[in-house]
Amino acid sequence: MFSVQEMLELPVLRSADTKTETPAALNNPVEWVSIIELPVEDFVRINEVVLTAAFGCEHDEKKLLSFAEEVMNSNAAALIIATGRYLMEIPSLVIEHCQSRGFPLVELPWEVRFADVSHAISTALHQQERSFVEYSDRIRRELLEIILNGEGTAEIAAYLSRRLRMPALIADRRGGLKAKTSGAQNLEDSWRSHLQQHGDPLFFQMEEAYDTGALPNKMHWVHMDQNKALQLTVQGAREIQGFILIEWPEQLPEDDIYEENMLILLEHAVTTSALCFLHDQAAVETEMRLKNDFVWSLAEGTFESRDAALSRAKSLGYHLNVPYLCIIARPEQLDYLYDQQQPSVTSFENWVRQLGEWLEEEVYHTGRMLHVGTMTTFQKEELIIFVETHTEKGVETAYPFIELLEYRMRQVHPVLEMSWGIAKTFGDDFFHEGYNEARSALDIGRRQKGTGFVTTYANTRFDRALLALTENEELRSITEAIIAPILNYSRQRGIDLVHTLLVFNRNKGNISQTARDLNLHRQSLTYRLRKIEKMTSCSLDDSDDWFLIDLSIRLYNISAASEKKPADK
Repeated sequence: MFSVQEMLELPVLRSADTKTETPAALNNPVEWVSIIELPVEDFVRINEVVLTAAFGCEHDEKKLLSFAEEVMNSNAAALIIATGRYLMEIPSLVIEHCQSRGFPLVELPWEVRFADVSHAISTALHQQERSFVEYSDRIRRELLEIILNGEGTAEIAAYLSRRLRMPALIADRRGGLKAKTSGAQNLEDSWRSHLQQHGDPLFFQMEEAYDTGALPNKMHWVHMDQNKALQLTVQGAREIQGFILIEWPEQLPEDDIYEENMLILLEHAVTTSALCFLHDQAAVETEMRLKNDFVWSLAEGTFESRDAALSRAKSLGYHLNVPYLCIIARPEQLDYLYDQQQPSVTSFENWVRQLGEWLEEEVYHTGRMLHVGTMTTFQKEELIIFVETHTEKGVETAYPFIELLEYRMRQVHPVLEMSWGIAKTFGDDFFHEGYNEARSALDIGRRQKGTGFVTTYANTRFDRALLALTENEELRSITEAIIAPILNYSRQRGIDLVHTLLVFNRNKGNISQTARDLNLHRQSLTYRLRKIEKMTSCSLDDSDDWFLIDLSIRLYNISAASEKKPADK
């Protein structure tokens, strides 16, 4: 940055006299130079040095004061007034006003030509700009060489640390350490503590207690314990990829971040890190596809032998010689969520795929926080999870896992609703059986309780028994005779009598409570119940008749869901 102080040190301005004592303003950046007389209007740009002979103001100090005021209000860098021809000296009124505003006012002898001053300033600006370009090109080449040599984020952090003489580290998008420089242990410890206090770095609020103004894009001050760090966000084409953290010395002013060379170095470091992250991400995505295929094969039971599965697992970093419990989660109302978010840059299919990748990542981090291994895949809009369990009560370990996972998901998608199914069987060779149990629990839970619930296979015994009863032809005929008139009447009149019976049963025959739950008048509810008794030839006061009606409804619901199941897949 070329400043007013540096401008005044140019040989052509050695005879100039600075009329105001403004040490801070001498650091004003100089970006332009112009020669202007009255009027000022909109001809002065920000950070511009204005040269004037004060033509037209030589006998009117108030007019000169107004001229200087307009220049200052234009956020100019400085005002240089030539004296000795039109204006013999700068009036004290103007000098005092510029002094009160902290604005650089310079007196220039008439003998010094404006053309020489303008040329000298323009040349200095050009030379500085050229030096910045050369510096930028050198930094870019050196960092690109790191990429070409395949040295990665560790060398980028080291290069940045050498240039800045400050410790640095590079973290992934969830805050996990990827690389750090020597002397960065204190920074690493502070960063870990900061993550524990604030959570996921993608979502916690940046501290602004010491904010001195808007930082350049993707840069934040992070205050951690007793030290301070500059955080740079590494952004890819679609999403945040990671972060660079630089331990900022306490004695170094924060404003140094605005130095041109500093900004050039940081921008190139971020860009180069993004290339490294993209390279790493490509490798990770390939590994994730292999892992997804492997976990899906375990769930479907398509491996030819256990030895083949063990060999494949070892190559992917999985351990199959420990007990696993299967959990299946289904995100609900994806069409609605997609419409609400309106992601204009991606299709629904791509959005669902990205959601699945994010869910798999959340499963991994949840397992890491609970110190349990996980294997997961997202297939057909369902999240299949195998969780390590080291206790005899394996099913009980699923609940804290689901609770933590849902907490993490709500931080990003507060309205995302998940339905869960948990297997009963667990062990080191029950993947296919566990998958089928969890899948059955999920289906029955959604059918009987609705969406957003957790259902275990062990708690679906009654429904599974009913499902077996649907194979009995005589029982099917009996239930059909009872349920058919109820369904026909409901369709014709637009009244859900099945729901009425379910609420009536839930309230144990309490007519008043049922009427309140259904938002009906008590007399209207009584009419519905009498109509049901007439159509079914069953008395709701008779326990055997009521059991038959309830059984008919349950068998109908299970049969209808079983018939729809293939289409849902």
